[in-house]
Amino acid sequence: MYKDDTILVVGQAKPRKEDAIYSLHGECYVSFVVEFECNTILSVTRNFVVSMLLGKSLKTDLDEMQQSIRERYFALTQKPLIACLKDAHNRYMMVTGQK
Repeated sequence: MYKDDTILVVGQAKPRKEDAIYSLHGECYVSFVVEFECNTILSVTRNFVVSMLLGKSLKTDLDEMQQSIRERYFALTQKPLIACLKDAHNRYMMVTGQK
C-alpha cells in the first residue's frame, strides 16, 4: 500500500476537558502519511480540517497550516490541533534528521 520510503508521523495534544473529543478520546491526534486524518467526532469537522491541510508540506508549510487553523477553525480544539501539528512537525524533522 505504501512505498518503502514512506513514513508515518503522528502529532498529539490534550484538548480541554470541556471539548467532546476529550470525553471520547482523551487526546487529539493527527497522522501524516500521504493523506491527513484526525480523530474528530463529526465527519464535517474532519473533512474541514483535511481540506485546510491537504496538499501542504509538514516540512515547509507549518506556519501556513497554523495560520489557516487560527483564521478558519473556531472550535475548542483549535489550540490542541495546532499543538498536534507542531508535534508532528517536530517528530518528522527528528526522524528525517532535519532541523
